[in-house]
Amino acid sequence: MNRWPRPTDGRRWENRLAGPEDLFRAERDQVTYVCDEGGRSGVPEGAERVHVVPDFADVDDFLSRLDEVVRAEGPFDHVIGFSELLLDLAATVRERYGIPGATRAETARFRDKTVMKDVVARAGLRVPRWATCESPDQVIGKAREFGYPVIVKPVSGASSQGVREIGSEGELQAWCADRDLRGHEIEEYVQGEILHVDGVLDERGEPLFRCTSRYVASCLDFELRGTPLGSVLQTDAALRERCEGFALRCLAALGLKSSAFHLELFDTGDELVFLEVGARVAGADVPDVIHDVHGVNLFRLWVDVVLGRPVGRPVAETGLSGGWLTIQGPRPMPQKVLSATPMLGEVPFLYRELVPRPEEVLVLRPGSYATLQGGRFLFRGGTPAQIEEAMHQVRDRYRLTAVPVR
Repeated sequence: MNRWPRPTDGRRWENRLAGPEDLFRAERDQVTYVCDEGGRSGVPEGAERVHVVPDFADVDDFLSRLDEVVRAEGPFDHVIGFSELLLDLAATVRERYGIPGATRAETARFRDKTVMKDVVARAGLRVPRWATCESPDQVIGKAREFGYPVIVKPVSGASSQGVREIGSEGELQAWCADRDLRGHEIEEYVQGEILHVDGVLDERGEPLFRCTSRYVASCLDFELRGTPLGSVLQTDAALRERCEGFALRCLAALGLKSSAFHLELFDTGDELVFLEVGARVAGADVPDVIHDVHGVNLFRLWVDVVLGRPVGRPVAETGLSGGWLTIQGPRPMPQKVLSATPMLGEVPFLYRELVPRPEEVLVLRPGSYATLQGGRFLFRGGTPAQIEEAMHQVRDRYRLTAVPVR
C-alpha cells in the first residue's frame, strides 16, 4: 500500500530508498500495488497489478475495493505499508484476510501514545507522567500535578502535528475550550537532550541493525518556533550502548518483531526517558543519511525480514558521523522565492542540498519534514562535533528571500 509520491524533477530525493523496483524481485515477488492518487507516481512503470483508491482514510470503501481485488487476483501472503498513516489499515487488512504480521492490538502499541507509554512503564522503564484528556477540570488537575510547562498532543499522530507546549493555566484553559479533548493526552515536560535510535528487528525481535542520533533542536521547536531541525549520528560507543540498550528494552516490552523502528528518548543527564516510538522507518532525511554513511537501506532490510529472505547483520560504520538539516520555509505560505544561497562546496562535510530556485513557489505540506521546506542539507564524514559545526555554518550563512503569493 503506497501513499508516497516519487519526485520527478531530479533534484529531490525523498522516498528514493523505498522505491519498489529496488525492494522487490520481479522473478520471485508478485506484487499488487494499492495506492491513492498521490502514491500513484511511486508505483514502478509497467507494473501490472495497480489499483488506485480515492482515500485510504475511508476504510469501508477501501476494504470493499480490496475484496474485489482478492476475488480477482487471489489471496495475499504479506501486506506492506511504510507510511505511519497506513499502519492501522495494514493491520486491519491482515486480520481480515488472515495474513501474518502485526495485528490491530499490536499496532496500537505503536500508534496510540498512551498505550505505548503504559506498556513501557509496566516494564519498569521510565516514561513521562501522562494522562488521557477527559475533561477540562481533569486536565487542569493533571497539569497542576505535573507542573508547568506541560505537553499536550493527539494520542495518534506524527511529525509533531497538534503538539503544544503550554506554560500556564490560563493558556491550558484556552486550549481545552478550543477542541474536543477526546483523542488527546497531557504529559509532563521532560528537560533533556532528545535522541533517536533507528534500526530493524528480525522475526525474533533481535536487532539486525541499529544506530543512535542526537537531535539538533526538536520537532516541536521546528513546528512552533521555526527553529532549523536536524540530527547527528553519534559515534561514542558508551553513549550508543546506553541509548540502544534502553531502546531495545523498550521494544522488547512492546513486543516488536519483524519491523523497522524509530524510537525517541530524552537524556536528562541522570536517566533516559522514553518519548515515543514508531514501528516504521524514520521520516525526514534520517534514512538517507543512515544509508549514505552506513550503507544500510532500512526499507530494504525491513522488506527482507517481512518476506523471510535470508539477511545478514549489516555492520555500522562506527568511525564516521553524518547528519541532516531542514530549514523551515517562510510563513505564511505559499511564497515565491526571490533568491537563495547554495551552500554546497562552501561548508565542509555537506554533500547534498535542496535549495529552492528563483521564481519557485513554496507550498506548505503539513506533517512532512522531507519536503522542500526552505532548504534541506545532508552531511557525511568527520565527528559528531564537526557535523554539528557544519550545520551551524549553514544556519548562519544560508539566506532565503521570498514574497507571499497573493
